[in-house]
Amino acid sequence: MVIVGGGIAGLAAGLRLKDRGFTPLVLEAAHRVGGRMTTDRVNGYAIDTGVTLLGNRYRAMRALVRRLALPAAPVPFSLAIRDDGGCRRYRAQRALDVLLGSGLSVPAKWAAIRVLAGILLSGRGMLHGNSERVMALDRETVAEYFARLGRGGQELLAKVFEPGLRAALGGALAGSSRFVLMQVIWNTLGAGFWNIDGGVDRLPEALASELPIERETRVREVRVASSGVEVDAQSATSVRTVRARAAILAIPGDRIPSIFPTAPHWIREPASRTIFSKLSSAHVALGRPPNCPHAGYGFAAGAEDGVGALELEHLRAPGRCPERKGMVSVYFVDTPRFRCLEADDESLREQAVRVVGRTFPEVAGSVEFVHLIRWPTATARFPKGRLSEVVQLRRQLARWEAPVDLAGDWLDGVASESAIQTGQQAADRIAARLGA
Repeated sequence: MVIVGGGIAGLAAGLRLKDRGFTPLVLEAAHRVGGRMTTDRVNGYAIDTGVTLLGNRYRAMRALVRRLALPAAPVPFSLAIRDDGGCRRYRAQRALDVLLGSGLSVPAKWAAIRVLAGILLSGRGMLHGNSERVMALDRETVAEYFARLGRGGQELLAKVFEPGLRAALGGALAGSSRFVLMQVIWNTLGAGFWNIDGGVDRLPEALASELPIERETRVREVRVASSGVEVDAQSATSVRTVRARAAILAIPGDRIPSIFPTAPHWIREPASRTIFSKLSSAHVALGRPPNCPHAGYGFAAGAEDGVGALELEHLRAPGRCPERKGMVSVYFVDTPRFRCLEADDESLREQAVRVVGRTFPEVAGSVEFVHLIRWPTATARFPKGRLSEVVQLRRQLARWEAPVDLAGDWLDGVASESAIQTGQQAADRIAARLGA
């Protein structure tokens, strides 16, 4: 079996195929595995580059961490949101913080009750991997949903969910499907968090140790052949065709039409409509940590244009900073006036240091360095109707008889858990087609 892509979806697919008695070969274009689940290590700091928060309801990921005996621990998480009225606190697994805290009107709190009730009524459909159960939530945008909740709903969106989740969803929430917002709330803030000691990359690297992998090997084309599939692969030293019984394409959906040009239209068209947000982040290393108890920090008003959220790394996860030091990660997202990938390195560094210094004045003069990360393919976007489209694609894949399948978070939701779930599901579908 050939798996195109060594992100967490492809690695999960490879391990599942190995468990079912097949011999997988993972081909990864980059020099390291993990995709958006990697960690940079700089001067004693472990900087998670894409995936940073792991929800307690990430069932498949938790099972893999236990199987691979990786050190992990629960992480107490609270989110502070600052606006003109001051700073409000929201703790994970504490819905009453929204209902009993100050800063929200009675209509906004009533709207929060209705949002939480809608999530609870959706039950297990809110879990990653089960999104086909909640397609009814895909019929309206976030803006339409909160407008339907009245003035209180619009206040709740503006004061809580927009500043708290815009970085996680890759930008403004208004045009996203109601489904994706509710899924993120349920699986993260509603469930609480845990993390892997020392860096999230320990999971993909541990998975890679279980599998045959060729890194820095770019796949040019996948074709269905009489004996299975043919995969044209190019490395620094060779160009060759790999022949295998089947292939799983664990890559961003918009790349599938070029790599699998003979894909049927029901794969090619929805895959080509995949859209990803763009993200830049500046990780500000500090000689002393801020006097702030909150791991997350958002702005309902007063932030510079393009600033999505702040994360305090020394509070977010174990082993991310040297002892008695701190790091604040500033996440930038696209806005109508700011393009996070087009901003030059120096301006991003200056803006990050300025935001950190204004938010936490007690750390003035303690900046050690600023580490930049850019993701042109950050978070899969789910506008209204997109979930229904990819669920239909997954259903057709289950009925298909060709030796090719697909995996990736773009098929299910906004989370690394979605990537793992779709990778395992693709492996199961391929195994079923081959009678194993």
